Amino acid sequence: MSPPPSAMYSPPLPILPFSTSARTNKTLRSPPPIRFPPLLARRVGTRGFSFAVRLVRQPDLAWEDPVIDEEDDEEDNEEHNEEIATSPYANLVKEVESLLGQEKMAILARNETPDLTKISTPKWSLFHTLAMSGQIALMDELLGLGADIDAADKDGYTALHRAVIGKKEAVISHLLRKGANPHVRDRDGATPLHSAVQVGAMQTVKLLIKYKVDVNIADDEGWTPLHVAIQSRNRDIAKVLLVNSADKTRRNKDGKTPLDISLCYGKDFKSYDLAKLLKLVPANRGS
Repeated sequence: MSPPPSAMYSPPLPILPFSTSARTNKTLRSPPPIRFPPLLARRVGTRGFSFAVRLVRQPDLAWEDPVIDEEDDEEDNEEHNEEIATSPYANLVKEVESLLGQEKMAILARNETPDLTKISTPKWSLFHTLAMSGQIALMDELLGLGADIDAADKDGYTALHRAVIGKKEAVISHLLRKGANPHVRDRDGATPLHSAVQVGAMQTVKLLIKYKVDVNIADDEGWTPLHVAIQSRNRDIAKVLLVNSADKTRRNKDGKTPLDISLCYGKDFKSYDLAKLLKLVPANRGS
């Protein structure tokens, strides 16, 4: 049973009308105390302190179906149709249709959706072009129409390969989220990881490793991503590969290890620096 209103309310604590600032030694007027209506407040005690808590009673709310004015709804639709008819797109359509002859209009009429067989070639894949130009929304439209996300061009490159080479990080992340194969090989056996290492794309290298790619995979000539990292003299990427289990003892088809490739550059600082890295980082450290 709730206590009577008189038991729920007690007078607010007394507040001194004046206080003195220790810094300025001036008398300051304290703000007036906050007073709550009797039925909306009660005294609460906590470890010797007390303060007022407002108890606000919300009225019971009942759902009411919205009132729809059919005449207003029809007016809104008419206004919407008028906006479309006078939109920049509608004006552009009218202008272009007036410029095109019957033959070109017939082509346009036959292509309500993109016809990939007519706007792609083995060299110039539409999906690859959109990936390289960063047009993610159009890529998704093509995927919705049934485009193969792992389709390869005449060089064996998928859209993921192309995006990696072009350092399109947003596209790379999107393709991987959409299910692009990170292990795919081009016609020479190179993977997207090889390409990412070659172009020095550190963030892409780390991202592909998160997708569990094989850091020791070799192309048709026996080159692993670590071979490519040493060839490009990228110490930071080489270190990331080594920490993630790259095998520094692997030999390519010419019998060269990554250390051999480093030493073939001669006696400059970078050669010594990379040689030190390869000698000091344990093989298969992450395994």
